[in-house]
Amino acid sequence: MASLKDQIRQADDVRYQDDVEIPEWVPGALFRVTGLPSGDWEQYQNKTSKMTVREGRGSGAEMTIKSNKAEIVAKALRDQETGDLVFPDLVEGVAILSKRSAGIVNGLFQLVRHLSDDERDFTVRVRAAEEDFDDAQH
Repeated sequence: MASLKDQIRQADDVRYQDDVEIPEWVPGALFRVTGLPSGDWEQYQNKTSKMTVREGRGSGAEMTIKSNKAEIVAKALRDQETGDLVFPDLVEGVAILSKRSAGIVNGLFQLVRHLSDDERDFTVRVRAAEEDFDDAQH
């Protein structure tokens, strides 16, 4: 019997959605959109929570929060047939997606967020993980 650590390591718990169509980009193509593993999602959240304070012209300081939804989408968008990342070069993917429709990129970002379980509160996530673990044991 595998140890708990090995069972966790082997768990297939990153959700995905197939059959995502983006006809504005590639008519007829089907994409797989995946949730992100905890480390990637936390890295994104850490980037967005950093605030930069700049001195404004005579009006005090200006605070900006960086958000790069294109980066999250580039990490999560896959070719459904092969399973390969559409943008294996993250920098290039961000550059391309940053020039695409904000509505489409935001919609994909929201799907990644949903698949990454970001909108569920901690209690709901723990219950779901317990149910998944119990199901795997039977």
